Amino acid sequence: MRSFLKIFVFLVGCILAAAPVLAAEEKVGQWELDMDHSTVGFKIRHIVGYVPGVFSKFSGTVGFDPASVQRSHFYILIDSSSVHTGVPARDEHLRSADFLDVERSPRIIFASKMITREDGDTLVVTGDLTIRDVTAEVRVPLRVLGIAEHPFKDKMPNTRVLGLQAVFSINRLDFHVGEEKWTSMGVMGETIDLTIDMELLQRN
Repeated sequence: MRSFLKIFVFLVGCILAAAPVLAAEEKVGQWELDMDHSTVGFKIRHIVGYVPGVFSKFSGTVGFDPASVQRSHFYILIDSSSVHTGVPARDEHLRSADFLDVERSPRIIFASKMITREDGDTLVVTGDLTIRDVTAEVRVPLRVLGIAEHPFKDKMPNTRVLGLQAVFSINRLDFHVGEEKWTSMGVMGETIDLTIDMELLQRN
């Protein structure tokens, strides 16, 4: 009986000791995407030029702690069907099974797994990127552009603004986007360059 009580007391002590740590993890500052001032853009080589585009619909949850970036986290959902290059026929082709296959894969998903500080205001966010039927680990350089109080204090009182920018590239063939022969023919490149600009809000 005494052994049981000792074990019970030990377990309770462990739980109580862990409680402050768990509470601290839950306090990572949550930030809300400002959709009016955020963009998900891309470009890809076409013959000898580039075709740019954007995904106009996306959402996400962001926890960011500038003092302890390793505790931060990112979960971004992009609506695949919102791809927009300014040419309707081309956009429909990009939505088809030849490229994004939006019927079967309506979302592009990024979920962070680890965040480290590389140099100054540059972080490296390692996470899983899912496009179509492929999930692969990517490393995304992320610049912290700054944190400031919102200047329109009458409309946005007690609100902070966080600016982030990610610029990176992926190989479309790694994610089954388009065929290799189109690169061999000189129609389009394999590399997709992505630029994600985000402004996020935190209301105190």
